Amino acid sequence: MKTIPRLIPVSIVVLVLAGAIFVYGRASTHTPLGSATTTTSVRFVSSTITADGAVTAQNQAKLNFQTPGKLVYLPFKEGDKVSVGQSIAQLDTYALQRQLTAALNTYRSTRDTFDQTQQNTQDNVTRNQQAATFTRENSDNNGAINDAIKRIADQSQASLDNSVITVELANYAVQLSTLTSPLNGIITHEDVTVPGVNITTLTSFTVADPTSMVFRANVPAGNIYYIAEGSAVTIAIDGVQDKVHGTVQKIYPSKVILASGEAVYQVDIVSDELKAHAKLDQAGAAIISTNSQNVALVPAWTVLSGKHIWVEENGKPILKTVTAGKIHDNDIEITAGLTPEDRIIVDPKLIPAMYYQML
Repeated sequence: MKTIPRLIPVSIVVLVLAGAIFVYGRASTHTPLGSATTTTSVRFVSSTITADGAVTAQNQAKLNFQTPGKLVYLPFKEGDKVSVGQSIAQLDTYALQRQLTAALNTYRSTRDTFDQTQQNTQDNVTRNQQAATFTRENSDNNGAINDAIKRIADQSQASLDNSVITVELANYAVQLSTLTSPLNGIITHEDVTVPGVNITTLTSFTVADPTSMVFRANVPAGNIYYIAEGSAVTIAIDGVQDKVHGTVQKIYPSKVILASGEAVYQVDIVSDELKAHAKLDQAGAAIISTNSQNVALVPAWTVLSGKHIWVEENGKPILKTVTAGKIHDNDIEITAGLTPEDRIIVDPKLIPAMYYQML
């Protein structure tokens, strides 16, 4: 009977040892804390963003004919200067001119008929003609005659109006056969180089104003949040030894899909040095200063309650208090609380176990 109490402490020791072995065995199956599969480095927003682009003009126009035809006039070549209103290309207008002449002849005939109808109405000729068609026994002759005269005048006016519209359309077609420059600038592109060829509505001509020269950079969609109008920029233009310094003037609101499939936002950079060092359509790269300092980007799900993040420190989990900012897709900004040396725990299975180990 006295041996029973001695067995109880022994049993407890055995259970504790078994539990420790079990916990150790389970813990040993986990990937070690700090490995590449359990943690990740904090990614801070760079102080600069590099974006490819090209020199272009903010004021430029791409011109196309509204109808296909034979090109008969091409007075300028690429690189030539043009002024507002100057003709830069013209189609054969022989058929259009003949159609305009026919429309004018029809208008003249219709106008004569209209004027004669007006005169007959004033001279009561139309009234007398209509009176002859009504019987004198009808007491409403005067009303019927007046209605008939009004209809004749309306029909004459409608015919004249239609004739005028036909002339206007024929004249408009003649005008569309000539492309004129909408601005002072230079010809930067022509799809054709010689007259005498048939062209389509897809044939284009481009006029650009070199005084509105800018560098248009293609900024990756994920980086556009850290660029603002007025940001400082250094531009390296292909073939130009000297760097060009400028500022961001405009950020376009819509995304553009490049030929590579990348989604970018276009940014216009202005610089007084561009006119001296660059030419239109020259390619290059822009190094843009960001407007964010000490801003980190982390997976949004790792931020607990909007203010805590688990990080690994000396092989142990540490819960840090942080200041969260804007959310960008799957990432969230951390504006305070993290350092470049921190490693965020990204294996969610480890966090509960670490939490209870700390307790």
